[in-house]
Amino acid sequence: MDRVAARRLYSYIEGMSEKTAILDVNGANCASCAYAIEHLGRKIQGVSDVRVDAATREIHVQYEGNPGSLERIAEVVRRLGYEARVRWESAG
Repeated sequence: MDRVAARRLYSYIEGMSEKTAILDVNGANCASCAYAIEHLGRKIQGVSDVRVDAATREIHVQYEGNPGSLERIAEVVRRLGYEARVRWESAG
């Protein structure tokens, strides 16, 4: 197996172990609110992606599975002046 194929396989396997979570968010209704949450959320160790949907009032998070990551995102949201709570986490 060449290096490129090995890297692709590793990335695929690594991605399989990631978890997904949805947090309900209140008060973050504008594009700049969403940007701030996404930008700061992606800086949290173990978080690979954060997407805010202001229309549905949801934050979608891809992370390594450490529940502390979700707590840190909720804390970031609180510090920005909004509320967030975990509604759903993937099981695997």
